[in-house]
Amino acid sequence: MVAINVAGTVAFISVSFWLERDHSPVMLLRWAVLFGSTLIFPMYLSGKVEAALAQLPKPVSPALRRAAVYPVWVGILTLGAALALVQRLR
Repeated sequence: MVAINVAGTVAFISVSFWLERDHSPVMLLRWAVLFGSTLIFPMYLSGKVEAALAQLPKPVSPALRRAAVYPVWVGILTLGAALALVQRLR
């Protein structure tokens, strides 16, 4: 699941960056920050949630086990919203 999220987001960010007209180092830095804030940080939070869930007494409900995925979903939605906003502002 993590590999699919990383690969998909890297592909999405890369295609979006190369379709833009500005390929300056500053713009590359902006895309890198966007990538970090929409995937790397949510995945870090997801790991923290998963570790906390592992410490709970068993059995844990399936809905609670899925809680570790929610930060990544929020990151992906944030990425989409940020890209839409960037395109809208141009």
